[in-house]
Amino acid sequence: MSQPQRQLFSLWDYGWLDYNEIKLAPCNQTRELIDSYLSSDIFGTSFVGPELNNDEQTLHGPFWRTSITADDFQVIDSDTFYAQIRSVQQPEGFDEPADEEQWRAVENLISKVKSQYQWLIMLRLTEDDADKFHDWGYVLCVFREFLLANPNSEDVARLVFGFD
Repeated sequence: MSQPQRQLFSLWDYGWLDYNEIKLAPCNQTRELIDSYLSSDIFGTSFVGPELNNDEQTLHGPFWRTSITADDFQVIDSDTFYAQIRSVQQPEGFDEPADEEQWRAVENLISKVKSQYQWLIMLRLTEDDADKFHDWGYVLCVFREFLLANPNSEDVARLVFGFD
């Protein structure tokens, strides 16, 4: 599988939004899409460093890849999607939110991308699920992941927020 086009948006001092478009087999159900994602090569990455493809296919963000199941993803509505995105602007424990310029770039991207997709899917696991972390998973003190897709389309948008 080829390396997806990756766009990194800077947030805070060591935070980021990692946005990329990935290709998966077209599916007519969200559960099929999630299963396809979980079995794809693009699923196993730490999101840390300049490349998405890792030699370590055992990781996904701060988690052991094998600790994430399809049940850890949930389909959400637009209101929940936007509420979850807004909660990232100033995560619990952060003294200050991402600055206005940084956040405006995020909002512009979210508005553009969201309008292209019907399905909104969120990984339920966050930095609060330390029991599923790999050895150095704790370095990602913020981790949120969203997939956006359409029925019967191979195009999937992936949005991952992190702070390391």
